Amino acid sequence: MSDTAEARRWRLNPWWLAPLAVVLAAVVVLRQRAAVPEPGDWQAATEAIRAGLEPGDGVAWAPYWAGEGRLFMHGLPGFHLTDVEAADLSRFRRVWLMGAFGRDADDLPSGHTRLERRAFGEVTLDLVEVGGERVVGDLRADLEQARVSRSGRRVERCDFWDGRGWHCKVSKGPEKTRRCLAQPISRRHRQRRRDPHCGLDPWLNVSRDVRVIGDFPRRCIWFHPMAGKTLRLHWPTAPAGASLVIDHGFTDKVITDHTRKETRTRPATLRVRRGGVEGPVIGAQPVPPEKGWRRWRLPLDGPAGDGLTIEVDTEATTDGHLCIDATVRGPAPEGA
Repeated sequence: MSDTAEARRWRLNPWWLAPLAVVLAAVVVLRQRAAVPEPGDWQAATEAIRAGLEPGDGVAWAPYWAGEGRLFMHGLPGFHLTDVEAADLSRFRRVWLMGAFGRDADDLPSGHTRLERRAFGEVTLDLVEVGGERVVGDLRADLEQARVSRSGRRVERCDFWDGRGWHCKVSKGPEKTRRCLAQPISRRHRQRRRDPHCGLDPWLNVSRDVRVIGDFPRRCIWFHPMAGKTLRLHWPTAPAGASLVIDHGFTDKVITDHTRKETRTRPATLRVRRGGVEGPVIGAQPVPPEKGWRRWRLPLDGPAGDGLTIEVDTEATTDGHLCIDATVRGPAPEGA
């Protein structure tokens, strides 16, 4: 037999690989299915969290798209953790992190300490002690104590609190508006003159909210700035701290999630003053009409004094859907 015939005899027929590929694919699929947590795995993990939860704790899950555990998180201090590698845990003393598909507390930024790890089926549960700076003041939490105003040709006091935010105009008067708000939404729609907002303009409030910004839900204070009117929010109880952090962005709805040829949103400017309206400006930050959730960090020197005032200006006459999340941050309190 010639060398050529011998080589041809032992040459691998590619069709022989087909059954092998089928077997390998089946093995991969079975392994992937085996790694998928059962609902009971998530439920067991949340029950363990409830048993060990302490004041100041937070609860999250990873990866973000695997959110089945939220079905069992009712009553827990859960928060959205969209990017584990860039997680901001500074609002919490400890964090309980439920992980699946190979994601866990080992993926968090450095500076935190894993206290314990347990497994519930295909779900890992890590308890993490948060290191680094800590949120010592949260404007969203203090919004009910804030003072809001708009100034153009004249100053308007936005002093009607509806339970979620402040309003600048109350067409029915405060008492009638409160009585209307006390009714169920269904009844407001059934009235002869439908008025689900009880005479309040939904575009003029400064409210606690959750909005989709940069593709993810963000806890924030929602503004609707308008051209020719400076919108001011005075935070009288702002504590002393090392820095003011303002996460901010326009809602996706007005930047990309619409049917128009282009957004009608225009640039805005954030300013921060020490004290009230007459206080010195200690920083300014432009906000471009672009999709995204951005962070502005402003050093705070000296005592808190009479709090902080955040101002917003814009050239827009419509679609001024701006959200901010303002916190004062500093070292973790002793013993925390």
